[in-house]
Amino acid sequence: MGHVLKQKCLNCGAEYAPDAWMVKGCDACRTDSFVSNLKVIYDIDAISNTIDKKTLEQRKERNLWRYKEFLPIQRQENMITLGEGSTPLIKCEHVGEYADVATVYVKNESVNPTWSFKDRLCCTVVCKARELGFDTVTISTSGNHGAATAAYASKAGLNCVIFTFEYTSAAMKTSMQIYNPMLVATPSAGWALAGDYVHILDNNKFLLVGSSPFGKDGYKTIAFEIIEQLDWNVPDWISQPTCYANGLQGVWHGFKDFKDVGFTDSLPRMVAAEKSGILADALREGKNYPRQIEYSKSIALSIAGFLSTFQGLNAVRESNGRAMATEDEELLEMQRTLGKDGVFAEASSAASLVAIKKLREEGALDRQDVAVGIITGAGLKDIDPPHRFLPPLPVINPTFEELKRALKEVYGYNLK
Repeated sequence: MGHVLKQKCLNCGAEYAPDAWMVKGCDACRTDSFVSNLKVIYDIDAISNTIDKKTLEQRKERNLWRYKEFLPIQRQENMITLGEGSTPLIKCEHVGEYADVATVYVKNESVNPTWSFKDRLCCTVVCKARELGFDTVTISTSGNHGAATAAYASKAGLNCVIFTFEYTSAAMKTSMQIYNPMLVATPSAGWALAGDYVHILDNNKFLLVGSSPFGKDGYKTIAFEIIEQLDWNVPDWISQPTCYANGLQGVWHGFKDFKDVGFTDSLPRMVAAEKSGILADALREGKNYPRQIEYSKSIALSIAGFLSTFQGLNAVRESNGRAMATEDEELLEMQRTLGKDGVFAEASSAASLVAIKKLREEGALDRQDVAVGIITGAGLKDIDPPHRFLPPLPVINPTFEELKRALKEVYGYNLK
């Protein structure tokens, strides 16, 4: 079983073995100032002969393995699941009105098992780690990635070592620790330490989870689900909260895969919804690699990095898409608007809808276009930002008169 042919560099085309673990990118074209990500190449003809729309529609699985032919796990016994995927696609009228776009959907990834889209990546990469014989996985993370890695490692029977920041919120730390990883905090990003941990110890046992081509393919299933949920139609725009662009690249490859096997006949334009505009700057300047910037504090913790990746530029350029920077105040206002549509998204996730609104204001996005914003994580992961716009909670004596007063003064509601 399995249809993986090889891995291939997005930049120079260098090819690698199907199971090579190339988390640091392409060796052939890497320099001190440039590194390209890899992608997994599948036997599309074999997949086309194995599955069609009708077969897919008849499947009962409602997890990632519904699309197993498009994923890198070779053996059925390694396809573990926590019920990830099959997340709702919700039409948001209030967001659409606010953004002046007739049809806006959100793909609500916050309902995944650990409340973020990282479950798709971590399900896939942990399954691959087990298939390749690793017994420990490790990651440096501010939260969502750590929780997902720990949960799937626990389910797969693997050890898990996580490096996080001292300033990571208590909620995020708890969401990681509950799955029994070995969690340690450092003053700054722990990637160097995580890398040393892997290389000093036995490489055949310890695996650094990160921008793995295998993990990114888990994100392809977001695209597959959107297409099915739209009755095999493709939206005009897909907006993805973006830092290192694993999600952006993975979702883009998903749309390409379904087109390659003949399930669709069009592709969307991909939008990198950023915090600092690293990719937007590189695109505007015609650069082949995004520059590193000074880190600036933001409520958008999940996308507030100081660097991005070649794969982000690749996805935007291939799809004739865009990259859009966002501001904290814009994120807060969109977070509030999403609440009116019944969605509590983390501040970083709101960037996908802010980018759609800004594209409409520029005139790049037509009012009749169909746009999908991906909600990558749940608002409950970080409850501090909404307190900037939420009203104070009135505490009253249990009398009708005090209730009337509180509703009028705090909420502007006249109770007659």
